[in-house]
Amino acid sequence: MIGLERLRLLLAFHEHGTLKAAADTLHISTSAASQQLATLAREAGAPLTEVDGRRLRLTDAGRVLVDHGYRLMAGMERARGDVQAAAGGELGGLTVGSFPSIIPSLLVPAFAIARERYPRLRVDIREIAAPGGLDDLANGTLDVVVGVEADTAAVADDPRHTRTALGTEHLGLALPADHPLAAGAAGATGAADAGVELAALVEEDWVGTLPSDACDDLLDRACAATGFHPRIRHRASDWLAILAMVAAGMGIALVPRSVPAPDGVLLRPVAGGLTRRLYAATRRGTTTRPSVAAYLSVLESVPLGGD
Repeated sequence: MIGLERLRLLLAFHEHGTLKAAADTLHISTSAASQQLATLAREAGAPLTEVDGRRLRLTDAGRVLVDHGYRLMAGMERARGDVQAAAGGELGGLTVGSFPSIIPSLLVPAFAIARERYPRLRVDIREIAAPGGLDDLANGTLDVVVGVEADTAAVADDPRHTRTALGTEHLGLALPADHPLAAGAAGATGAADAGVELAALVEEDWVGTLPSDACDDLLDRACAATGFHPRIRHRASDWLAILAMVAAGMGIALVPRSVPAPDGVLLRPVAGGLTRRLYAATRRGTTTRPSVAAYLSVLESVPLGGD
């Protein structure tokens, strides 16, 4: 009989390309991983790997078992969810990972909703950095990863994950209150603010999120489409820190419009609109688990910041 833990190792080897990386992901030694792959080959009845120069690669039989492996893992997750749903009782808990720029605007409001709607659901939140979060999702350390579609960490056809669209969040430009562009905001006449053209920000200093954060990639892409790269002078993972630096005149920033602007900061829209699409990634087959299904319903109900 094929062991599921050894099958999980084969999938990790397929995903990471080397036995050492696969072993590190599963927190075992390389020698133990080698022994487990040898045992798995005996269980499967065929060689699963072969030496190619100085590297180890999958055989045709190994690739076939990888395809079956993803389906088996998803089936086991579905079975676990169906059993929990049938048993009823406590919803249990789950661990959710997300980037620093998403936690205050989405996960914190979701936590409050979940506490009121599902008092028997325990939710633990972890800050993550790309791309490690999806590895933690695959190995079971995390149950849900909330990300931004602008990043390249999770693709829709990844055999390990299922993605749930959470909606679109509008971004705004945070400016010091005495910034020249702050004068263009909607005034007493009530006229709508047409927003700031990104092309007008070529010479500005920026306060950015961390390089691993999806918002950093989104800002760079948006500015590059206009013909420049933002001059990021300061970085932080926390919106309060970012907005404090904006208020101090250290630079401007791109922030979700749902984040409250403190005194000394004015939030203006970007001309033409600038948004980020949020999604929740779960291991395939886990959406039948009561805790995961309940939490996804909470995430989908959180109102995102709009223009």
